Amino acid sequence: MDDLVTWLRQQIDATEADTRELLYWAQQTTLTLRDPKLLGKHIPGWHDWPKVEKLCQERLAELDAKRRVLAWLEEARGWAQDNSQWAYDDTDAYKALALPHADRPGYREEWRP
Repeated sequence: MDDLVTWLRQQIDATEADTRELLYWAQQTTLTLRDPKLLGKHIPGWHDWPKVEKLCQERLAELDAKRRVLAWLEEARGWAQDNSQWAYDDTDAYKALALPHADRPGYREEWRP
């Protein structure tokens, strides 16, 4: 399970880096399109860049949520090890968090829920 957790954290970090890069370019494009020299000119797709910004911001929030869930799972795992009366299996939760990244290198079929 540790391999899955390590791999999942790497995927979250990589996705965050890609999302931040896309967000940067979306913001730069939006600023460029607001240039007064472009007023009144037809620019195909100009209206989509704010949508891209919003999607990037939502994705970053989702990645933050995944990190929080991983932290809670780690905390619960530690608690479960200290309390032998409580049986705790976090395998399915980790597998579910990894599923959106299943098309990436390093994903193992045994991790599929």
